[in-house]
Amino acid sequence: MARFTLHSRADILFQLRAIQKRKLLCNLDLKGSRQIIVTSVLMVNDAKNTLILDSARGDALNQELMSGKGAEFIAQLDGVSISFSTGPLAWCKYEGVPALRIALPKSLIRLQRREHFRVPMPIANPIRCIVPSIVDGDAEPITTHLMDISCGGVAITETGGRLGPETGRILPDCRLLLPEPDTISTSLEVRNSAQIRLPNGTFQTRLGCQFINLPNDMAAKLQRFVMDIERARRDSL
Repeated sequence: MARFTLHSRADILFQLRAIQKRKLLCNLDLKGSRQIIVTSVLMVNDAKNTLILDSARGDALNQELMSGKGAEFIAQLDGVSISFSTGPLAWCKYEGVPALRIALPKSLIRLQRREHFRVPMPIANPIRCIVPSIVDGDAEPITTHLMDISCGGVAITETGGRLGPETGRILPDCRLLLPEPDTISTSLEVRNSAQIRLPNGTFQTRLGCQFINLPNDMAAKLQRFVMDIERARRDSL
């Protein structure tokens, strides 16, 4: 992650001001919670070292934001994922309207789509990806397993021979069964494929896939999951 992290204050201000100027929607992913709050950047105040965000819609969500646990800020700028940990949030008023105030981040992660790093999935706890049948008249979905995952795509495997090796096709309405209740619904484009012979003599189909039009809320869940997996991997070293 180090090579994707910006530490320059000028660079950080540039990214946040671009998000503010374009009035982009952003997500606040609450730590220790499954809640994701949609917000926007109202003001970048360099002099006071603060970032003003739109408040959440709903008293319960606002109270959870004030819990002191902080959140993960996630936005998409020209196809690039911008994220950082907020630290504690506080109430304030912006142009007479309730808003949220956080300190400007000292660093942020900037991941371009082509730079999305893949993390291998733990063998002990395999994650399934359910793919609708690709054969007419066959209603039984195809159960695959994730080999690795990134914020840009996944590698899935299947041993029943039902997926086929063809590249360039779209697999619609796939479901990544992340730890409950986080399920990612997305279409996958098959970018590469391989047939792998296993030690027991059977063949495994491996497909490298790219996410297609992944919604912002799904992207936020996915980024949280990828970062959790990478953090757990580093902690085990």
